Amino acid sequence: MSKKDKKIEIQIADSKVVVGKETFDGYQLTIGKKTIAEIADMGAQFALVKNASVDSLYKSLEKAVESAIENYNLNK
Repeated sequence: MSKKDKKIEIQIADSKVVVGKETFDGYQLTIGKKTIAEIADMGAQFALVKNASVDSLYKSLEKAVESAIENYNLNK
């Protein structure tokens, strides 16, 4: 028997993201009530933030969101 593919709704909301001691405009990705990632808009780049520090930098928001979802699925 094969597994059924479950549809998961991921919401992206504007938020303030803390990186170190600085606060940036950014986005929060959530599934249901669980926050799976935060992305800070640092001008020319987007930073994937974990534990208030930069984990990875991306040139586009789409790449940052894609990476955040991949990381969530791998660690699930």
